[in-house]
Amino acid sequence: MVIGIIGAGIAGLTAGRHLAKAGHEVTILEKSKGLGGRMATRYAGKDLSYKMDHGVSWFEARSPEFQSFTAELLEKKLVKLWGEKFLFFNGNNLASKNPYSETGAIYTSLNGMNSIGKYLSRWVDVKTGTTAGGLTHIGKNRSKKRTWMINLTTSGTFEADAVIIAAPAPQAYGLLNTTIDEINTLKIVSIIDEVNYRPAFSFMLGYGKDVDVPEWEGIQCRNSPIEFISNEATKRDNGQKCSLVIHTSDSFSRTHRDSDPEQISEILLKEVANITGGWASTPEWKELHFWRYSRPISIYNEPFLELEDEKSPLALIGDYFGGNDLDAAYRSGYHLAKHWIEKFGDQ
Repeated sequence: MVIGIIGAGIAGLTAGRHLAKAGHEVTILEKSKGLGGRMATRYAGKDLSYKMDHGVSWFEARSPEFQSFTAELLEKKLVKLWGEKFLFFNGNNLASKNPYSETGAIYTSLNGMNSIGKYLSRWVDVKTGTTAGGLTHIGKNRSKKRTWMINLTTSGTFEADAVIIAAPAPQAYGLLNTTIDEINTLKIVSIIDEVNYRPAFSFMLGYGKDVDVPEWEGIQCRNSPIEFISNEATKRDNGQKCSLVIHTSDSFSRTHRDSDPEQISEILLKEVANITGGWASTPEWKELHFWRYSRPISIYNEPFLELEDEKSPLALIGDYFGGNDLDAAYRSGYHLAKHWIEKFGDQ
């Protein structure tokens, strides 16, 4: 069976990996140039020598499925244990421990979070820089045509027997709305219409060789425009110079989503200096990134959604199914793949 997956985040890549290993022909269409969705790593600085995880900075593995995958990543030396040296800022003072934290083992990347996406992509054909603009339902009765046609914004198309949409709910909503006149997707559309996301800014800072790398790995914050400060150099084993990624709070991100980038940078530089010390106010370079769909704040309590028409396989997966993190996204892609392997075999 030819399967087209829209979105190369961890959910889409996981589903694609397992379906391809079961014998299906899988192609993933990804609008950006990178893999992994919010498992994103930017190569920054004047010589592009800094690896900055400006999406997901770290993750936990709670479910048996994701724990097994994390063990695989540990074996491949793609991730490592991290987070034993997290500090806590309460809005006034910096403490050595977060009194509100119930966090278990924390993992992060050795060579950038995008290395996980690259690893998962080894089993599938990924077409980056390829944006899906809509779907056309062909059906089973037309000769020499597959069930679905994915219409690309470049005016090209991709034909598939089955489609998986592994994009944020608002983007999935837009794609499904192009099919309403051809096949009944109204039930799915009504469900995902209730899924909302919080935005977030990631502010990347590099300090060069004249600033020593702090001993702490990260700072969890409350009552601040900043939610988390990641000490990126502590993730790497290549001698990366002092570099921080600032992840903003929900309230700050919503308030300033349309503000001038220079104004945002000024506010965040002042706050990070207030938290860590005056040295942080004068980075050698800085970059600001805005995530429109940073984290789902409303979820659907099943691992995936599937079109009820078995002759026209279509499903939705992502981190808004059963959670709002990498663990949920992995489980979503994993369980849909297992369901389709059982349902369709190696068609």
